[in-house]
Amino acid sequence: MTKTLTILYRASQHHRERVFAVLIAAIVFTACTYVFLLQKAIINVVQREKVSKSVTSASMAVNDLEARYFSLKDTVTLELAHSKGLKDAEVTAYISKKSLTAMAK
Repeated sequence: MTKTLTILYRASQHHRERVFAVLIAAIVFTACTYVFLLQKAIINVVQREKVSKSVTSASMAVNDLEARYFSLKDTVTLELAHSKGLKDAEVTAYISKKSLTAMAK
């Protein structure tokens, strides 16, 4: 029994340095991976904030344009169109939409 323990102890001492080196390499690899992924997460948060600000400014611009459109839309009248030189159409033709059942036949 003691002979077996002695052999196991010697074998463990022989591989001890290799196991220690592998563990240190695994810890270093894990730490580097953690730092890399943490950096990527921070960059993504910063990019999201930039996009959010851009969307907010674009939304405000659209709201301003909509308000301007609605205010100008109310000023357009038939009298204004005639004063600008537009005339009523003499012939009015409409394009009718084909029903969906006509295509199925």
